Amino acid sequence: MQALRGRTDFDRPESQGASEKMPDRQSVSAAEENLELKSQIAELKAETRHLATQVVALRSGAEAVLHELDTGMLARAIARQATHLLNAEFAMVELYDQDLPYFRTSHIHRKIEKTQDLVAEMGEVNSLSRWVLSHRQSSLFDAAHPGARVPGDDLVEAGVSNAVCVPMLNHQGLVVGILQVQNHRTGLPFAPHDLAIAETLAVQGTIGLERTRLFDRMQEWTQALEILLAFNAAVNQHLNPSELVRRLVEHATRFLKADGGLAGLVLPASPSGASSMASEAYWHRGLWHEWSRTWVPMEGLPGYVLENEFPYLSNEYPDDRLADPELITLFDVQRAICVPIKDVEEKVIGFFELHKGANQTAFTWQDAAFVESLANTTAVAIRNAQLMKALEIKTQQIKALSAHNLLQLEDERKHIARELHDEAGQALIAIQLGLKVLSRQVPPELREEVAQLGVQVGNSTELLGNLARHLRPPTLDRLGLHGALRQLALDYKQRLDIQIVLDLSSACDRLPEQVELALYRIAQEALTNTAKYAGATRIDVTLARDEDEIFFSIHDDGKGFDDSAQHTGLGLRGMKERADMLPARLSIRSRPGQGTEILVRVPFP
Repeated sequence: MQALRGRTDFDRPESQGASEKMPDRQSVSAAEENLELKSQIAELKAETRHLATQVVALRSGAEAVLHELDTGMLARAIARQATHLLNAEFAMVELYDQDLPYFRTSHIHRKIEKTQDLVAEMGEVNSLSRWVLSHRQSSLFDAAHPGARVPGDDLVEAGVSNAVCVPMLNHQGLVVGILQVQNHRTGLPFAPHDLAIAETLAVQGTIGLERTRLFDRMQEWTQALEILLAFNAAVNQHLNPSELVRRLVEHATRFLKADGGLAGLVLPASPSGASSMASEAYWHRGLWHEWSRTWVPMEGLPGYVLENEFPYLSNEYPDDRLADPELITLFDVQRAICVPIKDVEEKVIGFFELHKGANQTAFTWQDAAFVESLANTTAVAIRNAQLMKALEIKTQQIKALSAHNLLQLEDERKHIARELHDEAGQALIAIQLGLKVLSRQVPPELREEVAQLGVQVGNSTELLGNLARHLRPPTLDRLGLHGALRQLALDYKQRLDIQIVLDLSSACDRLPEQVELALYRIAQEALTNTAKYAGATRIDVTLARDEDEIFFSIHDDGKGFDDSAQHTGLGLRGMKERADMLPARLSIRSRPGQGTEILVRVPFP
């Protein structure tokens, strides 16, 4: 029993120890599983947070696409969201235009949150972007394991360890831009799901970019329409030819987004018969600069179009044989287009030339065709301006001739009045005196007849004096306009029984001879017209003066007339000619039943 008890006692601790060791192993296994589960849960939470962050970033990118209407700002927003979504150091959106040989690149560097807008020629874009543009396929780049089909030596040299690049394709399958993200911040290569995220963002961005480009085009069309309307308004202003071609340059540079340009007209042929072009200023970035130049045929671009009568286009201006070195130095001209201005007979009458810098789009022959259409419109306007100038010269000549004739007429009137007064008047007075002497010597029965002859001679003398005063009132020379107007008013009042009220108190005593003569003749003609046609009972004549003008008004209470109708009477025309001689402004205001007012304003310092 003791032995058995002893075995039992001996065995019991072992079994008890064994039984105690079994739970310890289970506890360890459970703890490990628990730790692993917690780790998985933490990873899932981290992944969930990362996915939530990506969802927020994608939503933010979608909102930017929805609300942003500026192409550059939208490109920067897409690049910014790409750095957040892919946890990258650098992202860029390269905007591409099928019609232009360059990218307009917008990029963002996440570390310092710096944005930049760059212009890059096709050769300056990295090889990964060129490959994606060429193949229109997405690509992953890993410097440690570069793909055989994707070149990337330039990326490695630039320190790029990994990158993802996706094309931004529109509904027609055309590339409108490229999204490239570089250097994963985890140090690991970008994974396929990163590529999927970038492609999703690219699809969103493409929709927005297409819309912003549409708005940009609409703004360009609106601006172009405004420019054309402004140019049409300038054409219709009847400007002189030199000013007109300047306006053409201003509007054409805005339309084609050029830096500057110049324009000129053909000079009159020299004695040798050679023609030439001349320009007096250069338009550069909104300002005119003094810059005069003359070109003979085949000298410079203007000389070329003068000789060949055809537009000239050069997108490598510094290397062009016709380039002007001074323009290159002063205004950095890199691209140029020169178009002749032709008249209706296809004869070159001028030119205009537009310039661009190296970072601007090249000129096209379509631009040349558009500018030629502006030139044709300008040629018509120039011809009209030349005709208007010729008409103006003829009008001035006619006015000068009319003024000369009026002066000659006044001189002739003065001469005739003097002859009538001094010669014929004195002769009649001598006859009248002789008849008085004769009346005392003739028989009584003849004295009555002689007396009647004396009365007739006296009446003739008086009529002759009135005629002489009408031709040239002596009071105008002796007493000035005041005295002449008083005498004129007295004559008409006595002859026509019309009340004439004079207001001459605020005028100066004497005026220049031509002013006094013109105002007197206007008053004389106005009173004559009133007496013939107005049926007036009262006429008010006012002569006044302020600091810089003389006011002369003649107003009657007659039946009036419609002053909007055309009147070709010699009286009104004569008054206007008298006013133009001074020069002065003459206005006639009248309404049926409301009388007539003639107002003359004479500039007088």
